[in-house]
Amino acid sequence: MLKAESIFNLFSELKPGQYITWPVYDGTDILEAKSMEEYVNTFFKTGTLMPIPVLNLGLDIYSVQAEYDDGHATHKVVIEGFITKPRKK
Repeated sequence: MLKAESIFNLFSELKPGQYITWPVYDGTDILEAKSMEEYVNTFFKTGTLMPIPVLNLGLDIYSVQAEYDDGHATHKVVIEGFITKPRKK
């Protein structure tokens, strides 16, 4: 399955109130991993919803986990949280 198809399948199943675990980065580039970790940590630390614009939803992040697999030399950033509808202004 193509990466784009996999992402589309994930997004098509998301519903408000659903708790998800989402590996937002899995690769070998430490700079990309750190950038993604900083990006999601911004939402986590401020309590702001991370936007999922394709579905007009947001993610209320409860945890951010950065991992390093020494055996495969890969970095992984995983977030967990609840899917929510953004408040209308």
